[in-house]
Amino acid sequence: MMRNKVVKYISVVLIGASFASCTKVINLDLPKADDLPYVDAWITDQPGVQTIKFLKAVDYMNRNAPEVVSNAQITVTDVTAGKSYPFTFSNGAYNYDAGSSSIGVIGHTYKLSITWNGEQFEATDDLKRNTKIDSLTSEFKKKDGEDKEGYYVKLYVHDAIGAVDYYWIRTYKNGSLNYHVGEMLSADGSFSDDGLTDGYAFIPPFRDGVTPGDQPYEKGDVVKVLIRGVSKNSYEFLQQVQQQLTNDGLFGKVMHNVPANLNNQSTTGKTKIYGWFGTVSEISATKKVE
Repeated sequence: MMRNKVVKYISVVLIGASFASCTKVINLDLPKADDLPYVDAWITDQPGVQTIKFLKAVDYMNRNAPEVVSNAQITVTDVTAGKSYPFTFSNGAYNYDAGSSSIGVIGHTYKLSITWNGEQFEATDDLKRNTKIDSLTSEFKKKDGEDKEGYYVKLYVHDAIGAVDYYWIRTYKNGSLNYHVGEMLSADGSFSDDGLTDGYAFIPPFRDGVTPGDQPYEKGDVVKVLIRGVSKNSYEFLQQVQQQLTNDGLFGKVMHNVPANLNNQSTTGKTKIYGWFGTVSEISATKKVE
């Protein structure tokens, strides 16, 4: 969920002479910046293997994959229950196999601890509740304006009653993340956390948002919708990441590193780890298009 690195220098300058019909591209010789360490660490309430990735971002123009950090000690602690889970490095990531049980418990607070290069880093998050998916439906539609002909899946779900809840919605097609849909973030089934939509059905942008109008589904496709219940802090982090990933065009803003929640515990420590440690509760529903 994190971009490799914020651009600190302009990489390409487009120069257009007045009334000219061509554009000249100038490649600048950029200075090499330090590789930024970051984590991709999401703990769920599901059984089985939990995975934490610890990487170093590469330069913006570098096409190489991020470098894996393999010499850290990583532990997740259930602060509420007083249990610790040591993660072991293998196959490019840090893993803990919970077997048929799970690390994550709704209502508990969790702490990520990383020891690396002689320094200690910590982050905490609360594992929040989720809701229930009512149903997924599919309907064949003819071409309508910019929407192409095909099968359109809709998500029917109500917000949980009694508090402001934050949701992270992901859509999968035939076992893979559907990148034509994109990530959706919702507060109480809407875009606002003012509590006015508490307990109501998710509004149409989320109901219809699991189907891209330019890439509708075909008969036989298997569509899965995964809803993750997240904390307010994780929700706001994901919002900022989403804004950075879609930050372009005439009104694009200067890109910046999204704030992380990992804190260096050493008063004299100079290293900063980017990324995010979050906990999520998960529910899902699957629909075969027929």
